[in-house]
Amino acid sequence: MSTCCKGCRYDPALRSGPRALPFITLYWAFLDRHQAVLRGNPRMALRLAHLDKLDPGELEAIAAAAHAHHEGTEVEEQLPLA
Repeated sequence: MSTCCKGCRYDPALRSGPRALPFITLYWAFLDRHQAVLRGNPRMALRLAHLDKLDPGELEAIAAAAHAHHEGTEVEEQLPLA
C-alpha cells in the first residue's frame, strides 16, 4: 500500500468485518461467485487456491458484507472517520 493509506480507518489485510476495505470484500465475493468460470484461467490458480483455504464462515461473512455494500448499507455500525 502507498503512504496515501496511512491513517485510513480500513485494514487492507481483512476480508470481512467493519474494518475490512470494501474493495477487498467485493473482490473475494466476486472470486467466490465466479470461481467455476475462473478456474479455467491458469492465472487465477493461486488466488483460487487461497479462496479454497478460507473458512466457510468467513466466506459467508464476505458474501453478507458484499451484499450490504451492493445494497448501500453497512453490515455493522459505521466506523467514525479517523
